Amino acid sequence: MYLHSAKKTHANHLALERFLFFSDAVFAIAITLLVIEIRVPEVEDDSNHALAGALLSLIPKGVGFIVSFFLIGQAWVEHHRIGRQRNGFNLGLLWKNLFLLFFVAAMPFASALLSEHVMSSLATMVYGLMFAGLGLAKAFLWRHAVKCGLADTSEPEVRSISRRVWSVPFSATVVTGLACARVP
Repeated sequence: MYLHSAKKTHANHLALERFLFFSDAVFAIAITLLVIEIRVPEVEDDSNHALAGALLSLIPKGVGFIVSFFLIGQAWVEHHRIGRQRNGFNLGLLWKNLFLLFFVAAMPFASALLSEHVMSSLATMVYGLMFAGLGLAKAFLWRHAVKCGLADTSEPEVRSISRRVWSVPFSATVVTGLACARVP
């Protein structure tokens, strides 16, 4: 009986590790795809002046990359904190995590859209809604883990996670609301 229980515990641990590794891979790929949008500029002549002008034209893409890199990075750090508190998983948690990863995977598109159309309120709204969705998915993932007893709630960090998990959807909703106010 003990051997069967040990095998089951080991299998659950491996399944949880696969869950986390898959999530880490999606975060890493999304962050990598952000930089692919920034192409080395082509210039007519090889002068420093022409290259400097071309590099200056990349500033919106660079800013979009930096902001998105750190926002996705913040989501990954929070996902990692949540992952450290998990002591198991179920099918509902897998689906909620997949929902979160959908928004992570879509972020390079939203970032590229905003970088290309930096003055567009619609592009800002799409970007804000993607981050609001990511934040809500993360909050639902955490809520499910706590509600189903899949998170170690004895840790002092749990209360902090429960508060922080709502900061992204709140701030993204504010940004999206401000963008909506700009729509003519």
